[in-house]
Amino acid sequence: MKPYKVLFINPNPRSMSLIAPVVSLFYSIFKKADIEMKFFDTAFYDFDGEANSDKFMAENLAIQKFDLDYERRVRNIPNPSSFTGDLLNDFRQEIEEFKPGVIMASAMESTVSLALYMLGSVRDLGLPHVLGGVFATFATETAINFKEIDIVCRGEGENVIVPLVKRMMDGQNLNGLPGIWFKQQDGEIIKGPLAAPVNLDHAPRFDITPFHEKRFYRAMAGKTYRMFPVETHRGCPLQCSFCNSPIQNTLYKEELGAKYFRMKSIPQVMEDVRYFIEECSAEYLFFWADNLLAYPKAQVDEFVEAYSEYKVPFFIQSYPTTLNPYKIKRFAEVGLSRLTMGVEHGNEEFRSKIVNRTYSNQKAIDCVQILKDLPIEYSLNNIVGFPTETPQLHMDTVELNRSLDAHSSGCSIFTPFHGTYLRKLSIERGYLKDPNILAPTDTEQSILDMPEFPKEKIYGKSRTFNLYLKFPKNRWKDIEKAEEISTEGNRIWNELKGEYESMWSSKETTMSLM
Repeated sequence: MKPYKVLFINPNPRSMSLIAPVVSLFYSIFKKADIEMKFFDTAFYDFDGEANSDKFMAENLAIQKFDLDYERRVRNIPNPSSFTGDLLNDFRQEIEEFKPGVIMASAMESTVSLALYMLGSVRDLGLPHVLGGVFATFATETAINFKEIDIVCRGEGENVIVPLVKRMMDGQNLNGLPGIWFKQQDGEIIKGPLAAPVNLDHAPRFDITPFHEKRFYRAMAGKTYRMFPVETHRGCPLQCSFCNSPIQNTLYKEELGAKYFRMKSIPQVMEDVRYFIEECSAEYLFFWADNLLAYPKAQVDEFVEAYSEYKVPFFIQSYPTTLNPYKIKRFAEVGLSRLTMGVEHGNEEFRSKIVNRTYSNQKAIDCVQILKDLPIEYSLNNIVGFPTETPQLHMDTVELNRSLDAHSSGCSIFTPFHGTYLRKLSIERGYLKDPNILAPTDTEQSILDMPEFPKEKIYGKSRTFNLYLKFPKNRWKDIEKAEEISTEGNRIWNELKGEYESMWSSKETTMSLM
C-alpha cells in the first residue's frame, strides 16, 4: 500500500516569529495515525513585497534592535540542508523528493496570498491542495473558489485531518466529513457541517521534531532566548470588533450550540511546560492565550504550585482592566517577566462605540499601577486607522499611553479582516472599494480610503507614535512634520529617530511579541 504522506506549510515571511503550534499539533496527530508529515518552513526566506513585522516594529521604535545578539546565538547553526534561498525552487524540490500525496496549508488572511503563490507554482504536479486556518474559516466561500485550492477545512481540523488524508489517498469520497468543503470534478462545491470544537485536554503534547534548530531562538528586549509557545486557551471572551474571536464564538454557538472559548487544564499545560524545559532546554516560555488571567484564582494557584519547580521566565498577554493584583503577584512569584496588554485606543467613547471595548481610562491607569512595584516589564499594543477614526482621535491614544507609562508601546495599522464587524462597517461606509480584497498585515499601509484620515497620515501616525510618547510636548510640532511621507518629512523623522534611539535604546525598551 502506498504510504500516507503530507507536506505541510504555514506560510509566513522571514521574521523572528515563534514556531507555529499548529505544525506540532498536526505532526503529532499524523504520527499517531502512521501518516508521515514534513514541514516546509518559509521563515528562512526573504520575499519581495512581503511585510516583515519585526523590521516594521524595530524601524518604528516599538522594539529594541536585536540583530547582533540573535546572530551571536544562531551563527553556528546551519540553515536546512535543502535551503538555497530560492523559495519556489526549494519548495518544488522538497515535493519531488518527499513525494507527498497531499499538500496542506494553514494560513491567516495576511499570509494566504503567500500560500496561493506557493501552491500555484506547483499546480502542475497534480497534487490536491488543502487550505485551513483562520481565513479559511471566516472566508470559506472565497477560499474554496481560489483556483489553487481544492479543499477547505472550516474550523478546527484536529479530528478530521486523518480521515481526510486517508480518504483522499485511498480514492474515497469526502462526503460527510465535518468542516470539509471540496470541489467536485464538475465544479460543484460540497459543504460539510462545522466540526465540533476539540477537547484541549485531549490534544497531544507538543513535539518540536518538525522544526529546524534555528527556529527555537527568539529576540526579546535586545537579547535572544531559546523560546517556546505554550497553549492554555483557545478563543477569547471579549467582543472586540476588529477581531475574529467574537464571530468565532457566535459561529460555534449558532451552528453547534457549543462554546468556542475553552481553557486547558493546568496538568495538561504542565505537560508541555515540562517537555519544553526538561527536554528542549527552554530559556523562556510564551503563554500565548489572549488573556492568561482568564484562569480563575484556584487554577492560578494550581499553576504556581506546579511551575515553582521550574521558575523559567515567561511572557503573557492580557488587557489593562483585567489585571488582577492577586493573580499577577502569584505569577510573578514563579517567573512572570513580561506582559503585553491590548489598549487599542485612548478615546473612551470611540473605544466603546467602534472598538467595543468599554472601560474608563482612569480604570486602566489604576489597574496598571499594580505592575509598578513588581519586577515585570510591560508593553502596550495600540491600533491606528480604525474606520471613522480621525487624526485628532488618535492623539487620545497617545495621551493614554503616556499616562500608562509602559516600558514600550507599539501602534499597528488597522486591517479589516474577514469575519469582523469593522470589515463590515468599512464596506458600509465606502472605505473598502473592493469588498473582496484580502486584508494585509497590521504592519503594512492601510487599505481603507477615509477622507478624514488618509492612508499616508495613518502610516505617519504609526511611525511617530513612540516619538510622541517619549519626547516632551514642546517637541510635538517637529514630530508632526515627521509624519509626512515626503523627502523633508523623512529627513526630520530620521533625525528624531536617531535622537530617540540615543536616549532610550539602552534604557527601558522591551520586546513586544504581539
